[in-house]
Amino acid sequence: MSNRISVENNSQAEEYDLVPDLCPQCHHAVHPSVLKATLNGDPTRVGTLLEIAFKCTNQKCLSMFIGQYAKKQIHLGVPVGAFYFKQSVPKNFLAPEIFPEVVEISASFKTIYEQACAAEEFGLNEIAGVGYRKALEFLIKDYCIHKKPEIEESIKSSLLGAVINNHVEEGNLKACALRAAWLGNDETHYIRKWENKDINDLKILINLSCVWVRSNVLTEKYLAEMDKS
Repeated sequence: MSNRISVENNSQAEEYDLVPDLCPQCHHAVHPSVLKATLNGDPTRVGTLLEIAFKCTNQKCLSMFIGQYAKKQIHLGVPVGAFYFKQSVPKNFLAPEIFPEVVEISASFKTIYEQACAAEEFGLNEIAGVGYRKALEFLIKDYCIHKKPEIEESIKSSLLGAVINNHVEEGNLKACALRAAWLGNDETHYIRKWENKDINDLKILINLSCVWVRSNVLTEKYLAEMDKS
């Protein structure tokens, strides 16, 4: 189902496919108000966008944002048909939730992971993976330092793989962190070894590592607090 809207720099109304149902500023599901529309170029040329100004209807937000639309169909080199939704801008980055137990172990992990997520959100895919790899290293090294503070300097100066193999004792955490390290290395090296895996798999393994860090920290906490003696 298409909609029609009058365009201020064009004599005719243009068809577009949908009204965005998610505000890029507050990330709430909304039915935004339509304000006005404009074309950022000649509608007969490939690459021209229909840009529609919307206003979020969430009372805690009420921000304006732009819906960008482009034509998909080309006939004899000329775009034809309705404009199709591409994206809403500007985007307000929504930081992922990280377990407080993990943050307590490694505040640096939280900072680096959020920055990597922001890079990915804004399409900086070539550097996001490097950021995730760095976040993993801080998570694992800080966790191992928490467990073995007497060898802190040795842990800090060792390669991530060696830290995982030599100092992570919990089986599930070791297995997930090691595989995350493999994929993280692919994000930093010229040649990829794991062609069938990508940044999404890396994030899953990092999140699983967070789950096991949290589980181990909480287990340690409750066993200490509720000693059977």
